Amino acid sequence: MPLYVEEITLLKEIVQIVGKYQLEMQKKLKKINIKQDKSPVTEVDVNSERIIKERISAKFPDDGFLGEESGESAGKSGRRWIIDPLDGTRPYIHGIPTYSVLIALEDNGVLAAGIAYFPALNETYWATLGGGAFCGGEKLSVSQTAEIPDSMASSLGIIEAAKEEKGKKLFEALQKCDYFYGFMDAYSYVCVAAGKLDFCVSLIDKPWDRAPAALIVKEAGGIFCDSAGKETIYGDDFIVSNKNINKRVLKIFL
Repeated sequence: MPLYVEEITLLKEIVQIVGKYQLEMQKKLKKINIKQDKSPVTEVDVNSERIIKERISAKFPDDGFLGEESGESAGKSGRRWIIDPLDGTRPYIHGIPTYSVLIALEDNGVLAAGIAYFPALNETYWATLGGGAFCGGEKLSVSQTAEIPDSMASSLGIIEAAKEEKGKKLFEALQKCDYFYGFMDAYSYVCVAAGKLDFCVSLIDKPWDRAPAALIVKEAGGIFCDSAGKETIYGDDFIVSNKNINKRVLKIFL
């Protein structure tokens, strides 16, 4: 099995460069544009993705990309890099420290390496396939909580899906948790990997929001899937959890 040491080493270097740029530019934003989905995008989003792609392409010229800002570009190697250059643009604009740089490598359809760097917190979460998950040098492990009433959870999309059956079921279930957090962008996902939260459900985000966290949580001993229980980052929804509580989370949507 490939260890992806070269790839994760490169990612650690790239996110530091991009994170430093984001911190420097945070109070120098000149213009904020609104995309078709009504989410904001800035020059920092676009430039961050450009920097990431340029540095990866210099090392792995045959690989493809799926980026939030630049879309999909095919490669020749069977590998592609999934990029959210600035996850949490709204928090970034408002000075909330949960924004991050997210990059994952998909090797012939299998998540092989992933990193989530939070510049304002100076925290780096990363994983490689079969190599475990880490925050800096500390190995991560999910929690062991098995019951919803004992759990701490986070969720995205319950407002947007409030009138849909899925949203109603999730809202009802979250009220039974011991404690419910709002969504903290990708930080909610890595908190599951670190055992600080027991599960997180998103009803509206995209593959580039999910890819690094999916591998990090899995390598920390957890599960990622959609509400049907399929291991995927491409479904209509996304769940990360520990293994003990996963079946109970899935029952929410039956």
